[in-house]
Amino acid sequence: MRTRRVLFALFAAAAVVCLFFGAEAIERAVKRAEYVPLTAEEIDYALLRGQEGEAEEARLSVAQCAVSLVGKVHYFWGGKSSAMGEDPRWGELTEVTSAGSESTGTEKPYGLDCSGFVAWCFIQQGLSAAEVEEQVGMGTWTQWDRTEGIAWKDLRVGDFVFQNAYPTNKGNHIGICIGFDEAGAPVFAHCAAGFDNVVVTRAGDVFRYARRPNFYAQ
Repeated sequence: MRTRRVLFALFAAAAVVCLFFGAEAIERAVKRAEYVPLTAEEIDYALLRGQEGEAEEARLSVAQCAVSLVGKVHYFWGGKSSAMGEDPRWGELTEVTSAGSESTGTEKPYGLDCSGFVAWCFIQQGLSAAEVEEQVGMGTWTQWDRTEGIAWKDLRVGDFVFQNAYPTNKGNHIGICIGFDEAGAPVFAHCAAGFDNVVVTRAGDVFRYARRPNFYAQ
């Protein structure tokens, strides 16, 4: 009888431990699940939801340009492009010359980094590289500097989201809101190192700061 009680107590304690750590594991899994690429059908749905609630053509055009590169461009540290349309250099083995990455000094298929992807979307609006640098920014710091903070609930198609707030020594990541999912939550196109491509995801536990580009007020 005593042995049975001891075993029961040990089982109960183990169950509590499993429940506690299991809840944490489930929470982590949910966060990861929110930060996975959307399917083509989910992207189409998000774009449609975005179009229904947005009348500003510039915003819609930026979102369409962002989605046009999904699955087509590798992540490349320091990668920029002022090409109208797809850049013929994308996919060519190129040495990573920008400092600050584990990939620096290696050869990778040429593509875009996260801020280069955002800048390319505005090049497609007819802006020169110089105009994009002045009005939108070519790097995440200047893209943050040329935006204003907004509440998450106020996000519109074409607005930006960032991983970290400046000033920061943690690096940063940027995405563009392209629409909304079936629950009304915003989804974002971005060129992500973790996926080595342009993807559309939810915010997950990555994007935390919503910002509105000054460009739209011009």
